[in-house]
Amino acid sequence: MNKKENITYPAVQNILDDGSLKKEDKIVLLKQLLADERAAQRAATESNMVEDDGLNARLRHVTLALEALDVDLSEEEDDAATL
Repeated sequence: MNKKENITYPAVQNILDDGSLKKEDKIVLLKQLLADERAAQRAATESNMVEDDGLNARLRHVTLALEALDVDLSEEEDDAATL
């Protein structure tokens, strides 16, 4: 990624900014959010929803946050259901 992308999804930013959470706790919460966003994206593609109501951007923000915490998502992407 050449230019730094800003995370503007409030749920993600709140997790990252929470000083009471340890890095490991942030990762757990973000991975759960990632699973939730992927499930929402799958549901949207399986239904007749055509518009992107921000699902892709939210998924991207969660991914960026995990990468910022040095989480390697390559294994999880292999395990993720394909759309």
